[in-house]
Amino acid sequence: MNNLCRATPPEERCRGCLALARPRYELLPLSTLAEAAHQLPPGAWVTVTCSPRHGIERTLEAAEWLAREGFCTVPHLAARLVRDHAHLEGITGRLAAAGIDEAFVVGGDAPRPAGDYADGLALLEALSRLPGRPARLGVPAYPEGHGQLEAGLLQRDLDAKARLADYAVTQMCFESAPLLDWLRRQRAGGLSLPVYAGIPGVIAHARLLSVALRIGLGPSTRALGRQRGLLGRLLRPAVYRPEALLHGLWPSLNDPGGFAGLHVYSFNQVGPSRAWLEALCARHCAGQAIVPVLSSSADSGAGIVKPAGRG
Repeated sequence: MNNLCRATPPEERCRGCLALARPRYELLPLSTLAEAAHQLPPGAWVTVTCSPRHGIERTLEAAEWLAREGFCTVPHLAARLVRDHAHLEGITGRLAAAGIDEAFVVGGDAPRPAGDYADGLALLEALSRLPGRPARLGVPAYPEGHGQLEAGLLQRDLDAKARLADYAVTQMCFESAPLLDWLRRQRAGGLSLPVYAGIPGVIAHARLLSVALRIGLGPSTRALGRQRGLLGRLLRPAVYRPEALLHGLWPSLNDPGGFAGLHVYSFNQVGPSRAWLEALCARHCAGQAIVPVLSSSADSGAGIVKPAGRG
């Protein structure tokens, strides 16, 4: 990768350097979660997914364990797995007891709702009326579309959620152009929420391609398959690193109106991703003394970075 900071004035680099220094890592609540978490820096931001296969209880147990281990924990709450108001109150009570003050609200992949909440917006509205709700709520965004929802519905859904949420995280993308184009349109349309760019971690190329095809990601998945044929396969690195993607996002990460940070879809392969991000930070942000302030209210980037003197 070219020097990320080459074209960025020193006074504008802090937001991007913080994005490298303090990303959000997404973990899966599998048997490998504890091992993965222990490869992260103390106090790292960790989100925990929620699937119909494992149920919401697995997510809550993993989140409680991560909180006890000292991580800034963000469980996903899948609307279609929450039965009713009493169930929701029980969930928020457990989060509060564990000291977890943030949650990420999704609709979930269950074919049918387990109870009263058919989608993420319904659960978000219910949470907004709960006195014991987490202080911060995040919602997903789909710059490359959704396989089961048409574009107009997605936009109306995001507009409605934006009135109740504190930030958004995009789906995993492999190219910067669709992310940047989408954010530009959203800002022009009035979206003011902080938005984290969803990027893949450092993962074996074959595994990442398999996951991308299985969960139906957007057109930027083509970036994984450009080197076709025997020669292309031989030349293609065995491990994917989102270097070109991050290079394209770098100006936006330094722009107060751009992306608020990075959300790393790690698939529990956090060691290589952490090493890669830390190496980039050391290489490109030298002299940018970054002091992230753990604030639950300042999520725009600008409010959580203190340039503590530059060398």
